[in-house]
Amino acid sequence: MQYCDPRLDDRAWMTGIDRVAGAILALLMAALCFVPSAFAAQTVLVLGRVSDDPKAHYERLKPMLDYVVPQMADLGIREGRVLMARDAQQMVSYLRQGKVDWITETSGAALGFVERAGARIVLRSRRGGLFDYHSVFFARKNSGIDSLDDLGGCAIGLQHPMSTSAYFVPAAILLESGLRMAIQSSPLERPPPEFVGYAFARSEGNLVTWVQKGLVDAAAFSSQDWEELQAGAPAQAAELAVFHESREFPRAVELVRGGLDAQIEARLRQILLAAHADPAAQPALHAYLRTERFDEVDAATWTELAELRERVRRVRAEIE
Repeated sequence: MQYCDPRLDDRAWMTGIDRVAGAILALLMAALCFVPSAFAAQTVLVLGRVSDDPKAHYERLKPMLDYVVPQMADLGIREGRVLMARDAQQMVSYLRQGKVDWITETSGAALGFVERAGARIVLRSRRGGLFDYHSVFFARKNSGIDSLDDLGGCAIGLQHPMSTSAYFVPAAILLESGLRMAIQSSPLERPPPEFVGYAFARSEGNLVTWVQKGLVDAAAFSSQDWEELQAGAPAQAAELAVFHESREFPRAVELVRGGLDAQIEARLRQILLAAHADPAAQPALHAYLRTERFDEVDAATWTELAELRERVRRVRAEIE
C-alpha cells in the first residue's frame, strides 16, 4: 500500500469555512494517496511474437486475443495487445521486463526464451494435424548428394535464425556429423571444402527455388513443408529428393513469462485447452498460425524438448 502525507502546509491562517474546506481537501488527498493493491493489478494481456512481418503476424494473433480477453474480465483483464520483437534478443528483453505475458513459438526458439528470460512452456500446439514433426534435407535429383557426408564444401539453404525445423535441428545434425558450418553473405558464395556454407532464404518457397535453380546444393525444412510441396506442387517435388531426416520433435508450444499472475496463467491454460471444442473459437484458431488445438505437455514431449535443448545449446555455442 502506497502512503503519502495528506497534511497541508501553512494552515494556521485558516478559520471557519477555510478550515472546513481544508479538512475536506485533506480527506480527498488521503483517499488518493492510499491506493489499494487491487488497483495495481494487471489489466492488459500482451501476446508477443518475434517477426520480420509485423502486419501479417498481427492479423494472425489479434483474433486469439479477442477471443481470450473477454473470458478474463473477472480477473481484471480489460484489453489485449500484440507486441512484436524484431529478433530473439529484443523478445528476451521484453520478457525480462514483463512487457510480454504470452508467446507462441516453435519449440527450439521457445527453449531459448526459457533459458535466457525465465519463460515457461505451459502447453503444446497442434498445427496442420501434428503435435510433432521432423526436419528433412533435400537436394536436386542426380545432384550427387545422397547423404550428409556429401555436403562438405557445399552450400545449404536454411530458413531463418528462429526456425526449429529449418535452422536449429539441421544445424545440430550437421555438427553431430562432424561437419563445420560457415554463414555466407550470399547463397552463391562457395565455402571452403572442410565447411558447409549456409544462407537464410527467409521462406520455404525460397528454399525450394534456391535448390531448383542451383543457388544452393541442398536445403532443409520441416516434414510438413515437404508434404505440402508434394501435394501442392508435385512437378516441383518430382525434381527433388530427400536424403536425410531427423527425429521427431514438438511442432509448437505456448509460453508465459516468469512472474505472470497465477490466476491469469491458470485461466489462459483453461481457455486454450477448451478452445477446440468451442465453435466461436474456430476463426481465431485458424488465424492463429493454423492451430487446431492445445494440449498438456506430456512426458514424451518433455523428453523430446530435453533432447532438443541440448541441440540448440550446441548450435548457439559453436555457430552463433
